[in-house]
Amino acid sequence: MSRYLAVLASVLAVAVVSPAVAQGPITARSAVMFESYKFDPGLVFNKVVELTVPIGLGARLGNFGSVALSSGYAKVDLTSADPSQLPSQTISGLLDTEARLSINLVPGKLLLLMSGAVPTGTKTVQQEQLAILGALSSDVIGFSAANLGTGGNVGGGFAGAIPVGRFAVGFGATYRLPLTYQPVIGQTRDLKPGAEIRVRGGLEGALARRTYLRMAGIYARTSKDQVNAATVNGIGNRIIGYISLNQTVGSTTLTLYGFDVFRGSPQIEATATGAALLPRGNLLAGGFRADVGVGRTVTLSPRVEYRTSSAAPDPLASALEFLGRSFRAGVDARFALSRSVAAVIQAGGAFGTFARGPTDVPFNGYRGGVHLEITP
Repeated sequence: MSRYLAVLASVLAVAVVSPAVAQGPITARSAVMFESYKFDPGLVFNKVVELTVPIGLGARLGNFGSVALSSGYAKVDLTSADPSQLPSQTISGLLDTEARLSINLVPGKLLLLMSGAVPTGTKTVQQEQLAILGALSSDVIGFSAANLGTGGNVGGGFAGAIPVGRFAVGFGATYRLPLTYQPVIGQTRDLKPGAEIRVRGGLEGALARRTYLRMAGIYARTSKDQVNAATVNGIGNRIIGYISLNQTVGSTTLTLYGFDVFRGSPQIEATATGAALLPRGNLLAGGFRADVGVGRTVTLSPRVEYRTSSAAPDPLASALEFLGRSFRAGVDARFALSRSVAAVIQAGGAFGTFARGPTDVPFNGYRGGVHLEITP
């Protein structure tokens, strides 16, 4: 239990300070999200259903800074393609409780960040339930809750911005130290995920009176994991790029965006949860969104997104091979119920394929939900 004290202290510090010094509105957000995907033959499962209920609180602390607290609930059902080989599985429970404290070192220009996560989520599973975690980790689909729980973590860093003409140049760096935990029930092997450092840079500003540009880049370096204090696999370096262009036309805002995530340093090693294949890989995505004002209290937001994922077939290969692709479309409807309360209804569908040997495995599904935002 002592390994949780640092995280618990971080979260408790946030919980204690916020009621005492909060001088701005306390915002509250919650949602109920449901998504279901069916897969053609070729995988160990043929259906995955996830229900998530995220909860978030935030408060301004006057000129001192701000605080944010988040947690939630998730339930995942996996239907096996062959019950004789793998029984169908269900995991449900709370998600990790995370807190972040932002301190104004230089108001409007430089923030000090402190964060922590208490392992209130589903951090330990049965051996058979690893199939659920593998399904949720797919970046081709992008589940609402891709991680059900860890051993907790502590972290910190800084973020700032400098005005340059009509633009602002952003910069920052963060460090996150995960804590040790046992991921599989019945096994005594401890897993300590590698520490991560991220360096960020960005540029945003108006290109014209109704045109706005955002660009950002992130370099992330993660050290190798440890199982029973022995160094094993790691995800190595990641380079992430993001760009978006906003154009306002009357009461409508059009947004075109894209992002790319490249992972280097391939590894194939044994871990506490079985063999891990982490080759070089790349995720590329692009999308479009329109926010259309309908009357004074309703905003409709149709959206589309395309994703494609590729990876090296083995650690020695230099070329990347296709892993899967997805196309998602939907619409959000935001209703301003009052000056301080808003509700968002979200609905959409997705389809795509996963590469499995010489053939592709098609899938399709849908996602829907209701979000509630309260800002007194």
